[in-house]
Amino acid sequence: MATNNHVLESVWKDAKEQGAGSAPLAGKELKTIVAVRTRKEYGTAGKYVWAMIVYQTILYWFLARTAETHWTDKQTVLLCLAGAALYSPLTVALIRRVKALFGGGRKAASPAAPDLLQKVEEDYTRLAEFFRFKKQMDWVGVPVSSAIIVMLTFTWFVQGGVEANPAAGIVVFAAWVGVSLIATRAENRKRFIAPLRRLEELLAELRDSGAMQREM
Repeated sequence: MATNNHVLESVWKDAKEQGAGSAPLAGKELKTIVAVRTRKEYGTAGKYVWAMIVYQTILYWFLARTAETHWTDKQTVLLCLAGAALYSPLTVALIRRVKALFGGGRKAASPAAPDLLQKVEEDYTRLAEFFRFKKQMDWVGVPVSSAIIVMLTFTWFVQGGVEANPAAGIVVFAAWVGVSLIATRAENRKRFIAPLRRLEELLAELRDSGAMQREM
C-alpha cells in the first residue's frame, strides 16, 4: 500500500482513469488508508503515554519503598507523602486527558467525504489539545518529579540526605531539570509535533481529494 504524502491524490487519479462509477472517497481503500495513517500517528503519541505510565509507576513505587524502609524517620516519611501528594494531581489529570485522547468523542466513520474529513479533523484536534496539555504539565511535572528523584537519590545513597548536603542537592536538581527539559523537547518533536504535521498533510490531501470529486 502506498504511504507517500500524495497517496490520496493517486487514488483519485487512478479511479478517474479507470472510469470508476463511484467516488473514490466512498471506497474502502481510501477509508483504510486514512485509518492506517491516523492510527500510526496516534500510536506514535501512545508510546509517550506508555512511557509515562511506567515512569510514574516506578516513581510511586520508590516513594512507597523509601517511606517503608525509613519508617522510623518521620521527616523522610513526610517528604515521601508530600512528593506523592504533589505529583498525584498530575497523574489524575494525565489519566483524564488520555481517556479523552483515545476514547472520547470518537464517531463511526461515514463513507461520505465530509464525514471522513471531519473525523480526521477531530482526531487532529484531540491530539493537538493533548499536546497543549502535555506542554503545560511539563512546566510543573518536570521540576516536581526532579525534586522527588533528587530527594529519593540522596536519601538512599548520600549520607545525611538532602538536608545535610543542600548545595549538592541544588546542583543535582538543576542538572536533572536541564537534562529533563532537553529530553522533553526531543520527545515533543518525535511524539507530537511530527505526527501533528503528518495529520495536517493528511487533512490537506483529503480536502484536495474533495475538490477532485467535485471536478469528476
